[in-house]
Amino acid sequence: MLGGYVQFLALPLWIQQVTGSTVAGLLAFGIFFLPQVVCTPFAGVLADRFDRRRLVVAADLAAFAVAVSLALTIDPNRLGWIYLHLGVLQALTALALPAFLSMLPDVVPAGRLLAANALLNASAGVAVTVGPLLGSLLLAHYSIVVVIWINALTFLVAAACMLRRDAAPRAAGVPERPKAQLRQGLAALYADPVLRSTVVAEAPWNLCFGAATQLVLMHFGAGGLVQAPGLVGLGAGLGSLAMTAVLARIRRDLPAATMLMTAVLTTAPVALVVVWLASLGTNPVGAVVAGLLLGVQAYAIGIGPALQCQQRSAPGSRGRITALRRTSNATWQVAGIGAAALLVGRVPPLVLVAAGGVLATVAAAPWAWRALRAGRAAPTPAALTPDAALEAVAR
Repeated sequence: MLGGYVQFLALPLWIQQVTGSTVAGLLAFGIFFLPQVVCTPFAGVLADRFDRRRLVVAADLAAFAVAVSLALTIDPNRLGWIYLHLGVLQALTALALPAFLSMLPDVVPAGRLLAANALLNASAGVAVTVGPLLGSLLLAHYSIVVVIWINALTFLVAAACMLRRDAAPRAAGVPERPKAQLRQGLAALYADPVLRSTVVAEAPWNLCFGAATQLVLMHFGAGGLVQAPGLVGLGAGLGSLAMTAVLARIRRDLPAATMLMTAVLTTAPVALVVVWLASLGTNPVGAVVAGLLLGVQAYAIGIGPALQCQQRSAPGSRGRITALRRTSNATWQVAGIGAAALLVGRVPPLVLVAAGGVLATVAAAPWAWRALRAGRAAPTPAALTPDAALEAVAR
């Protein structure tokens, strides 16, 4: 994750610099999410069929090879080649992540899943804090090639960390045909009203506010302070770490639907404050605080639904439900980035952030409320098996 966040900001900024096009930089952000739309559903199928640890190791080693290829061949006159490498890297990440996340409930004691997720996210918080700032500094003082080599080497470290872990249990009763596997996963997701409403609530949020961080980064990237985008990333990481520190100390699982509802309602005010801070100019303090608010908001909107998928899914369908939720989020986020790319030439980026925050709250709140009510009505998940979920949906 550290290597990924070093490259996440530096590569789009480099593309923006060598092309002079904000749209080209936003396209790189879009490609960062697009493979999740295509690959993640099948990643969930693989996570429920095979040894999850081995899947993660294989994906890391393949990503190392792709990153090395990009480092050796990167050329500002071959943007298509760069986008292709970036897409393959993200496809491999999309294949590994559902397997990695679905391992967690198998190894965490009951009642400690929230704290375990928070502690796991501590490493992500460090990556988000250090990575973008380090990437922007390396880009400014060295070259994009150095950034990509660092990303490549971190895949080797990640694979080594997983080699000594015990194999995660393979799910039983998974049919052979991928279409049937996906249909079972969709049925299991649809059969639970809490999960269904949660995924629907996240869709307009990602469409309207999913590109907010990228728009703020591009706004600061066009300013005069070279380190400003990295400072935004630093603030986002600090926000994530702050949320991690709070949640890791909680000795019980908070109601996930309440966490989602709170995050949705706070999106509009957070967006307006971020826009005000960004409008002050390339003020380092403003950049850090704006990033901190965006980091807290992104963490808050994601932790509740992630817990829902882990707590309310049967073990045999957990990988597919996690993957389908991530696919939905990535689809709507790509749509939001695409809309931002079309509008950014005519509408200032900060206006898009402010309007998107208000629309995200208005559109997502009714569905978050439905998830909250459904969770109160059925606090103990049914955890239907995939076959039982298909029968329930049919009825």
